[in-house]
Amino acid sequence: MAGAKPLGEELARTIRRMYERGLVSGVGGNASALLDAKDQILITPAGYFKGGVARGDLVRVRLGGKVVGRGRPSSELPTHLAAYRAREDVNAVVHGHPPNAVGLISAGMKVPVMTPEHAVMIRQMEVVDYAVPGEDCARAIATQLKRCDVVGIKNHGFFSMGRDLHEAASRLEVLEESAKIYLAGRLVGGAPGLGDDGVKKTREAYGRE
Repeated sequence: MAGAKPLGEELARTIRRMYERGLVSGVGGNASALLDAKDQILITPAGYFKGGVARGDLVRVRLGGKVVGRGRPSSELPTHLAAYRAREDVNAVVHGHPPNAVGLISAGMKVPVMTPEHAVMIRQMEVVDYAVPGEDCARAIATQLKRCDVVGIKNHGFFSMGRDLHEAASRLEVLEESAKIYLAGRLVGGAPGLGDDGVKKTREAYGRE
C-alpha cells in the first residue's frame, strides 16, 4: 500500500526514540500510525524489545481489528483503534510510560504546565483510574479519547494522539519534561507552573488560542 514503507520506518524510529528517552521500557509502550487509505494501521508488535523494533516487525491491522498478514499486534490495539474511530484528525497514537508523569498522576496529582511547549502542544488532558490494558482500557478512556490530546491512566501510562507520529510522541516528551521540572522545583522550595493566564498568553503568542 502506498506510503507503508516510509511510514513503517518512521514508526519504528519513533518507538526506538521513545525507548532511548526513557518514555517506554523494553517491553512496555507501543505506537501506531494510520495508512494513507485510512482503513488500516501499522502498529508495534507484542512482546518485542522496544529499543530494537524494525519496520519489518510492525503489524498491519484493519480498523475493524483484523490482522492483515503476519504478526501479533500490541495488547493495546483496542485503544489505538478506538482513538482512530473517535477522531478523524488523528493519524498517529503513541502509548508511553513516562515515569515522572505517571508517578504524579498515580499519586493523585496533576502535571502542571511548566513550559511553553507544554502549553502549546497539550491543550486538553484528562486522567482516569487504572484499567487493565486491552479492551478494559479502551472502554475506560473512550470518552476522553474524543476530546483530549493526551489521556493518562493511573499506575499505567499515557495515550497521546496527533496529526502525525512526531506530534503524538512530542506531546509525551513535553509532558515528561514538565513533570521533571516540577519535581525538581519541589526539592528546592517549589516551582509554580505557568498558570491559566500564562498558558493563555503563550497560546496567543504562538497563534494557538
